[in-house]
This record gives sequence, C-alpha cells and structure tokens, in this order.
Amino acid sequence: MTLQELYSRIDGDYAEAIGRLRMEKLINRFIVRFLDDSSCKEVVRAWQAGDDKAAFQAAHSAKGVCANLSLTKLAKLASDITEALREGNEELRAQTDVDALVNELDAAYTVAVDNISAYAATL
Repeated sequence: MTLQELYSRIDGDYAEAIGRLRMEKLINRFIVRFLDDSSCKEVVRAWQAGDDKAAFQAAHSAKGVCANLSLTKLAKLASDITEALREGNEELRAQTDVDALVNELDAAYTVAVDNISAYAATL
C-alpha cells in the first residue's frame, strides 16, 4: 500500500498532508508515531467513565494531532466532540448525540490504526 492509498483508506487528505509536511519521509515518520498517540482512545475511555472534562481534553488533543496529520475524518469527529463538550456550549451539547460521535470516533480510529499498522509493516 502506498501512502496515498493509506490516506484514502482512512479518510485522510494526502494532498493536505504533503502540503503541510512537504516530504513523504516526514509524513511516514509522523503517521507511524500516531500509533503511539492515545488521545482518541482516551476520549472513549473518559466518555464511558462519565468524565466529561477528561473527554473534552482528550478530544481537543486528538483534534490537534489528527488535524496536523490531515486525518480528516478523525479530526472532524474529534472537533465535533470537543465543541459539544466545551464549557458554555450547553445548547450545542443538547442537540448533539455525543454517544454516537464517540462511537464513530472509536470505529474510525480502529480503521486508522489497523491500516497504519499494515502500512508501517511495509516500511
């Protein structure tokens, strides 16, 4: 699998990633390091534990990590969770199915990790 194929499989934006990081070598280094980042899993853990503050903080962190790597789907989900849990956004939170967003984030994260792991094995 090529890096472009990987980005396609995980709903990322390869063109944006190459525009940001300029070299596939750097993208390769950082996309593999994504496997060590626990922020997406922490969102799920904190939300399931009923810890909204920790879920917000983890989602905010995940949003940044995913956005920097142009992992579009994960970044969008993390952003939506962040905004729904942000203090002062009670109206948005009432309109948002945070459970569904967290479940979708968890599923998308699993797809990303599986594909990145397979890609990393070829490097």
